[in-house]
Amino acid sequence: MKDQLIELREERDLGQKLNATFAFLRQNYRPLARCILLYVVPFALLAGIFSGIYQSTQLAELSGNVRYGSLGAYAFASTINSGHYWVSIFFTLVSLVLLCITVYTYMLEYLAQGGKVENVAIWERIKGNFIPLLYSAVGAAVICGVAALLLVLPGIYVMVPLSLFAVVMLAEEVNFLDALERCFHLVKGRWWASFGFLLITFMLQGIIGFAASLPALVVYVFRILHLPGGESDLLLILASSFTTIVGLVLYVIAITAIGFLYFDLVERKDGLGLLEKVNQIGGPASGFSDIPQNQA
Repeated sequence: MKDQLIELREERDLGQKLNATFAFLRQNYRPLARCILLYVVPFALLAGIFSGIYQSTQLAELSGNVRYGSLGAYAFASTINSGHYWVSIFFTLVSLVLLCITVYTYMLEYLAQGGKVENVAIWERIKGNFIPLLYSAVGAAVICGVAALLLVLPGIYVMVPLSLFAVVMLAEEVNFLDALERCFHLVKGRWWASFGFLLITFMLQGIIGFAASLPALVVYVFRILHLPGGESDLLLILASSFTTIVGLVLYVIAITAIGFLYFDLVERKDGLGLLEKVNQIGGPASGFSDIPQNQA
């Protein structure tokens, strides 16, 4: 029996959005997992490898296994370490941007095509939106960082609407500045409800992700306590890579949840789902592409 399509454009309370998130992932995990494996995991693997190399060197220094004969040698080693760290951060950012495009495009195609999603549609979105979204992700991080440096509360305040910027850019085909304005408009009057939903979502994701971090934690403990097997750099890199890859992939939970938050907020502000149902009375069903630009 074919699974019933999940309505995306619908007002939902906190519990309903959580249920819809996990129901959507459960219904679409196979095709979505294939897309993630194809477009996201290779870069997540690179992030994990460089993270493992960086952490291996840092732990070696901590345990006294690396000694420097001169200040120059120490400066060189520090530069190499920082290089591994920043390369890992770069590939982590790339992985998250690709994951956002993959998940949100999947949701939009699911909505437009009645649940039928083609890989080519996701690839076309990646080609057309990766660079703008990458720059926008850096911009959003800078805005959140500056706000957090000024005061903690402003930082938290802007993080809630900015969590929507990727899905707004993709769904409404707008640039970053227009997306910022749209994000704050959508969250206006619903900030606390959105904050509570995001907080619970990330807490659940963190609990699930903790299990994925156990292999790396075990290797760290073995390394610090000088237990057998702990001295293996390869084992540490493998464990760190596994943790990084699984941790990044698990962001599919939060990203999907943010997608349902977006549709909920749009429905409350614009009532597009209701308008579409009214327009369908006596006429053919309209797809996502029928929605006017800037009103996804």
